[in-house]
Amino acid sequence: MQEAKPQSERLGFYARYKRLSTSKKVILIVFLVWLLQALPKWAVVIMADGETSAKIMRFFYTPRADIK
Repeated sequence: MQEAKPQSERLGFYARYKRLSTSKKVILIVFLVWLLQALPKWAVVIMADGETSAKIMRFFYTPRADIK
């Protein structure tokens, strides 16, 4: 008799997602939501001209000189 070899099939993203535990699914979803919010924001900051990027960054971070 021949031994049955495990099939080396590649799992798709959905199949991998289904095999994750609930806590890992939550962490993955939170990370993806954060990434979807952060990418456009930081892309605009990086690619904007100097004046626009300074205004955008000032909106998110208060410079130390303004804190009194």
